Amino acid sequence: MRRRDFLASAAVGAASVVGLTAQGTPAPAPGGRQGGAGDQGRGGAGGRGRGPAPVAPAKLARVSLMTLDFNAYLKNPNNQNPTPEQTLTPFDLPKMYVEMYGVHNIEYQHTTIVQSETDPAFIKELKAKLDENQMTMTQINLEFGNVQSISYAEAPGRQQAVEHVKQWIDIAAQYGCPRVMINQQQNQLTKETREGAVAAMKAMADYGRPKNVKVSAETRGVGTPEYIQQIGGVKPWEFMRDVFKDAGANSNVDIGNVGAMNQQELHDCIKGMFKTSSGNMHIKSSPNWDIGAAIRYTNNTLGYKGLYSIEVNTHQAVRIVYNTILANL
Repeated sequence: MRRRDFLASAAVGAASVVGLTAQGTPAPAPGGRQGGAGDQGRGGAGGRGRGPAPVAPAKLARVSLMTLDFNAYLKNPNNQNPTPEQTLTPFDLPKMYVEMYGVHNIEYQHTTIVQSETDPAFIKELKAKLDENQMTMTQINLEFGNVQSISYAEAPGRQQAVEHVKQWIDIAAQYGCPRVMINQQQNQLTKETREGAVAAMKAMADYGRPKNVKVSAETRGVGTPEYIQQIGGVKPWEFMRDVFKDAGANSNVDIGNVGAMNQQELHDCIKGMFKTSSGNMHIKSSPNWDIGAAIRYTNNTLGYKGLYSIEVNTHQAVRIVYNTILANL
């Protein structure tokens, strides 16, 4: 799934509603498309509830919420016909996160706070809202298109990507944000473009390191047979793992975009990416594997201490995944 094609699944509406427990995950519910945002899939917990879950603060501290989850409620200055539900601004989200979920970690899309590029007053106001609500901006997700990407075949496009990411590393530092995540435009990143991609990502990572800002990219699907041939017959996540290693950059496993057809394939990717982890993972569900088992594997078996950042659509779907994560930590 491309991040801009962020879709809600009908599986959420059909999900059975159960309460948050400390007893692992409930029985599998009917699942939707693998990797689709908003899927409940297997391991879903109850979708009802308002307010923070009654769990230890240390568990809530492991949860982050992407602003992408709440696009249905966000005002968009480019949208001349907003829905009645679209009432929130980027400045409202920190308070909402705390009041509704007890979560103090927020992951912004760069497009949601794009005024940061040109307006110092915007940065000052948003930073004040973050501080007021004791909120950490944990990551900024950068979407610059096909040309401004590490995988673009022509050097000028890659250099534009490097300079644009550097700008956002500086912005992230002003917010106290420790990560930016690029879109590597996976379908362009092949054996032929790999050398330029590694060099560009290395330049980004090297720039961010002294500013305490990590540069990462995420898993982005299983790939077509033609694409697999272009990367030498390996799985896309394996190809990216070696790019991250050679660039001195970090990985952000999106468990819904691994292309895993079963639990073991998912765990193989998570383990393979573990050494380069940025300390952030994107969490979706799938009928092919159990999200609760994935949480237990990362937390208990691998000793992962980072964030589980929820990437699903609307409050109902967020609550399902939120409950599932907390029940399995």
